[in-house]
Amino acid sequence: MTLHLIYKEWIKTRWFALVALVAGLAAVVGIFAGVAGGIRSDAPLYLSRLLTNKEAFFALFRFVPLFAAVLIGVSQFLPEVVDKRIKLSLHLPLGPVRVVYSMVLYGFLLLSAILACCLLLFVGLTAVYLPAEVIRAALVTMMPWVLGGMTAYFWIAMIAMEPVGKFRFFYFIVAYLLISVFMRKFAVGNVETLLPVLAALTGVSSVSVLFTARRFNKGEL
Repeated sequence: MTLHLIYKEWIKTRWFALVALVAGLAAVVGIFAGVAGGIRSDAPLYLSRLLTNKEAFFALFRFVPLFAAVLIGVSQFLPEVVDKRIKLSLHLPLGPVRVVYSMVLYGFLLLSAILACCLLLFVGLTAVYLPAEVIRAALVTMMPWVLGGMTAYFWIAMIAMEPVGKFRFFYFIVAYLLISVFMRKFAVGNVETLLPVLAALTGVSSVSVLFTARRFNKGEL
C-alpha cells in the first residue's frame, strides 16, 4: 500500500521534479561560468575578493530551493485538494498519519535529492578553480536557502490541506514572513550560529503539517 502511494506521488511530480533539477543544474553551471570568467579576467584580484568574503559568487542559487519546493509542493498537493482525492487517501488502511507523512516524506526526499545533486555539482565544478575554504564558506551561506526551500515545501502542504479559507490566508502570511527570514542575503560564511535556529524552524514546520491534515480529514469549518 505504501509503495502504491509513493508511485502515485511520483506520477504527479516526476516532470515538475525534472524541471526543478534542470533549472538548479543550470544555475550551478551559470555560477561556474561566472567563476571561470572572474579567474580568466584577473585571477589574483578575484581570488582575494573571495578569500576575504567580499563577493557572493553563488548568489544565482538563492531562489533555486524555493523554486524547486514550489514546483514539487504544488504539483503534489494541489490536485489532491482540488479534486478532494486526499480525503480518500486519508481513509486508506495505512491510517491518516502514515498517509500524510508518507506523502510529505516523499516530497521532502525528492526535494532533498534535487538540491543534493545541485550542491554536488556546485562543489565539483567550483573545486576546479577555488580553494576548499571558499567553497565551504559558500556552502554554509547557502544552507539557509536550502532550509528555506524545505520549509516552504512543508508550508505549501499545510496551506493546501487547510479546509478554512481564513486560516489558509493566515498560514500564507506566516509562511511568507518566515521564509523571507531564510531567503535573506547573508554575509558570506557568517550564518553558522543561525543555522540551528533555522533548522529547528524547518523541523517544527514539518510536524505542523499533521495538524492541518487532521483538520482537512475532519472537514472542520
